[in-house]
Amino acid sequence: MKNEALIKLVQDFSPWDAQEAADRESALRALSTFEDILSRDNPIIHLCASPWIMSRDMKSVLLVYHRLYDSWGWCGGHCDGDEDLCAVALREGMEESGLTRLQADERLLGLDILAAPRHMKHGRQLSTHLHLNFTYLCFADERETLHPCEREVKGAMWIECRNIRSHVREQHMIPVYERLCERALSRYKNIW
Repeated sequence: MKNEALIKLVQDFSPWDAQEAADRESALRALSTFEDILSRDNPIIHLCASPWIMSRDMKSVLLVYHRLYDSWGWCGGHCDGDEDLCAVALREGMEESGLTRLQADERLLGLDILAAPRHMKHGRQLSTHLHLNFTYLCFADERETLHPCEREVKGAMWIECRNIRSHVREQHMIPVYERLCERALSRYKNIW
């Protein structure tokens, strides 16, 4: 069966709230329906992975300023055929922030289905589509120098979890980010 490992990952995931439970069911349906979900060739839904990068004291998160969304948000990107979602999240986090010493917990932290608006990419118009996004908790040292990838983002900075609302312009993402902070604190508060 195609996407068998991904289906098992989603089946084993325990949703944090009703929205994540609904996204989990939609993810299972998409993974069972589309054989090309790991590729951007699928015009409806793309598989993506994001690191939720937190400071070791878990008081701050690293956000990058996205050109497309004109807002501060998480790092992340398309899987482009790579089934190792945690590796994709780490790679995207390091690429976009310039951090080199990220440490990831390989357990899935969050699962979301999000709309990607119509936009231009490399001179080509992309239609509105969905992102099935898998999020992994990563830890970084706040003292490490940030070197954001200017091709991808306009900047990167540490923001205290309690101040996310004052930096994120995409209102629909605020509950996602707040849920990730709550879940990380709940699940990992004794990790360090």
